[in-house]
Amino acid sequence: MEWTMVGAYIGMSMVVIAFALETRGRVSSRSTLYLASMAVGQILLGARAYDTGEWPFVFLSIIWAGVALLAIAKPRTDE
Repeated sequence: MEWTMVGAYIGMSMVVIAFALETRGRVSSRSTLYLASMAVGQILLGARAYDTGEWPFVFLSIIWAGVALLAIAKPRTDE
């Protein structure tokens, strides 16, 4: 199995587990754990998409990871 496929499975697991925990109220969608899981998971998925030439998904992964990393770097202050 290629390393990008292993990374994609790990990334997919991170995204799905974080989302499941958030929908069950176990973690906030604004928590660093959730956002970091989304960012790293999307980077791993994006690496696989890049390796296979799935460009729309590469761009989606970059945007998704970027938004999550931005939320970690500059948290909202309106709460």
